[in-house]
Amino acid sequence: MKRPDAPPLMVVVDDGAHVDAHMAQSVFFWFPRLEPGGLLVVEDIQPIGEANKFRTQFLPQILSDLHYCGDPKLPDEPCFPTIQPLLASVHCEMHICVFGRNDMPAQPELSLDLSTMPNGALDLKTCKSFQ
Repeated sequence: MKRPDAPPLMVVVDDGAHVDAHMAQSVFFWFPRLEPGGLLVVEDIQPIGEANKFRTQFLPQILSDLHYCGDPKLPDEPCFPTIQPLLASVHCEMHICVFGRNDMPAQPELSLDLSTMPNGALDLKTCKSFQ
C-alpha cells in the first residue's frame, strides 16, 4: 500500500458517496492506516436518508469508544475494538466529522478482514454499551 519513499499518511478526506455504510467503511479502512496524530475527515453527513445511520447509529458508538475506560466493573466493552485503541478525538460540526489519531503506530499493512466494517456498525443495539 505504501511506496518506500512515500511520506507518512497524515490526512485522509472522505469525499465519497453520501451513504452511511460507505462512510463508516471509510473509517474502518483509513483510520488505522493514518500515522500518529493524523486526521480522517468524513464530510457530507447531513440528515438525508442515505446518511442517517452514520449520524444516529455509528457516531454514538464511536463516541462511546472514545470515552471507554476499560473498567472491569462495568458491563461494557468497546463497540469497535479495532478503532477504539487508536482514537484521540472526534469533532463533528454541521455536515463534517474529523477523527483524530492518537500516538499508536499506524497499521499500513492491516488485513482487509480487519479493515472491514463489522456487522452491526450501523446498529446501536449490537454494542454492549447501548444494551
